[in-house]
Amino acid sequence: MSTTKMGIRKRFLLLLFSAVLLSFVVLSAVMLNSMYRVQDNAVESGQSVGEAAGEFTEALAENHAKQKLLIDVTENAHHADREIADIAENVKYIALDASKILSNPGGYLSRTVKVPGRDTIHSGDCYIVFGADTRKSESWPAIKAESHIASNIADTLEHLSIYYSNYATSCFITSENNYVLIAESFKDEELILPEDFEDTYNPKGNYYWDTLKAGGFFTHIYKDSGGYYGVMCTIPYYVRGKVAGVAGIGIGMASLYHDITSKTVGVSGINFALNQDGVVVFSSVQEGPLAASPQKTDLRYSENGALALAAYEMTEGNSGLVPLTLDGEEYYLAFAPMPVFHWSLGSLARKDEVVSGVQAAKEDVLSLSQGLTASIREFYLGTFRQMAIFMAVIFIVVFFLSQIAANHMVRPLLALTEGVGKIARGDLDAKLDVRTGDELEELSDSVNQMTDDLKLYIENLSKITEEKERIQTELNLARGIQEGMLPDIFPKFAGNPHYDLFATMDAAKEVGGDFYDFYYLGEDRIALTIADVSGKGVPAALFMVIAKTILKNNALAAASRGGAASVDWGKVMERVNRQLCENNEEMMFVTLFFGMVNLKTGEFVYVNSGHNPPLVGRTRGGAVGWQYIRDEKKTHMVGVIEDAQYEEKRLTLSPGDMLYFYTDGVTEAMDGEKHLYTEERLQETLNRVGTPAASVKDVLAAVRADVDGHVGGAEQSDDITMLGIRFLG
Repeated sequence: MSTTKMGIRKRFLLLLFSAVLLSFVVLSAVMLNSMYRVQDNAVESGQSVGEAAGEFTEALAENHAKQKLLIDVTENAHHADREIADIAENVKYIALDASKILSNPGGYLSRTVKVPGRDTIHSGDCYIVFGADTRKSESWPAIKAESHIASNIADTLEHLSIYYSNYATSCFITSENNYVLIAESFKDEELILPEDFEDTYNPKGNYYWDTLKAGGFFTHIYKDSGGYYGVMCTIPYYVRGKVAGVAGIGIGMASLYHDITSKTVGVSGINFALNQDGVVVFSSVQEGPLAASPQKTDLRYSENGALALAAYEMTEGNSGLVPLTLDGEEYYLAFAPMPVFHWSLGSLARKDEVVSGVQAAKEDVLSLSQGLTASIREFYLGTFRQMAIFMAVIFIVVFFLSQIAANHMVRPLLALTEGVGKIARGDLDAKLDVRTGDELEELSDSVNQMTDDLKLYIENLSKITEEKERIQTELNLARGIQEGMLPDIFPKFAGNPHYDLFATMDAAKEVGGDFYDFYYLGEDRIALTIADVSGKGVPAALFMVIAKTILKNNALAAASRGGAASVDWGKVMERVNRQLCENNEEMMFVTLFFGMVNLKTGEFVYVNSGHNPPLVGRTRGGAVGWQYIRDEKKTHMVGVIEDAQYEEKRLTLSPGDMLYFYTDGVTEAMDGEKHLYTEERLQETLNRVGTPAASVKDVLAAVRADVDGHVGGAEQSDDITMLGIRFLG
């Protein structure tokens, strides 16, 4: 196969492949030597890492087991507290409901509930029991009437007794008048009380007086008839600021007791609860120092120093995990507080049960490390053999391919490089002559065509540059003409004792569509105009000239006929609109605000043709307050609707008042993130800078500075035009 017609892509690939393979041979030789040296280091390091990993795994597993023990006991403690916290909230709800009912007896109907001995009472039914001799007292009629109103709480009590139906629960209110309304959940078919129960029953037991003495909610722990602990949560309720009774929930904790004491670690684990006096109040064991006993032994004074120290931490409400020895066995003790009870829950687990899987994990890691070391050694030996054979073959192949590639690739590339160098030095008449029949020849022809195109491009660029300079010169001239058409403040309109006036216009392009105007309509009236033509650039500037000229001519003509005071400026604006609509093929339009100030009286007559509302700053007490002049009726732009109608408006300026006119280039100025300047910020700025002491020129400069501060480095998006006048009287 002849290589003279081989494509340039294949030639370059061939040369690159040869160079890579040669480099690979050299690098492989160095690598073989390095790998031989690294082998022993890798094996030795692998063994060291394996041993270290085993030790680390052992420590990590043991720490994880201890953390799990602490987490389990903390979750158990939180579970118990959540149960009691839920009860506490519901007791508060019962007390609030009782206060609401008894504070507004006229808002409730008289109601009766079941009475023991007379009615059959099932689980969840609300019933009433009066204290001994209550029915015989002189106050019985009033107490009875009150109990009928209080019985409206029956629905609340019955609902809560059903809510806690998993427990032996009683929800109740005990009245200061010696009766109790109660709803209980129990497993029997019905509630049976002794016949003489009401003759001896005292609703206001010790819990009642303890509650009033405490002055608020408290939890009372007691042991029920089944030997399990229960909790009673009580709180006073009030009527017109006086204690009216006690609301509460009594709930058995058998289920909670079972949940806590059954979740032990290992077969010999112990769970127990310690109260704030250091006494074990319940435990999962019946014997030993951690069993609940009648002697109420304070573990803080135990002869076992580690146990005594742990008991002290538990009574202080702390949580943690400590090692201790009990009866010759090593244990871990994890404990966490139960804040509502002021108890602490402890979980004791034998050390060997906690870390039973640690040694096995360590042995597994060491076994894996030894297997990895053997694999590394075998891998290196196999790699040595393969690379030695591979390098020998590659060396022979690369040698012959390099000879062929060099002969066919270098010669045309050198010729191409020399020719391109001449062109790069500016000789655009130089031509490349490469005849290889492949992509190099195509590249040579492309370079020759490129030089021809480059010469033509340079000629065209010179012509375009001259044309752009001519256009820029004409635009600069147009800008000067436009600026010359705007009225100059000096000297005619400066230093007048009746007013202070200033105006500015900055186009977004070389020429713009905004304009302002002011001129006298008689000796004592001055006309003010500000406008914004649709679009930008030269078309807007041309339409601006037409609009400005037509408006001024119509205003002067109307004032000259019968005096400015008798002119209906709304009609004048209608004539201006009709003239601008004529032959307006491009559908250009302008928003325009025209006004006239009477320099003697301060009367301001104006017509707003779809323009931004100006602001008036009124001077009161030496300060200026700025407000927008907004029309209730929406007005039309000029040049759009031929028969549009416009209405003049009036307001009166007092000496010191100032008018501020602007185009939307102010309020719609955008920063780099497209946030607008807004009407609100303009009003805030004028309230800050538009003071009586500031000249109109200074006020306009301060507003422009604030707009520039908002825009930052962003390009100006629209023409910015402002006009201000202060009436001096």
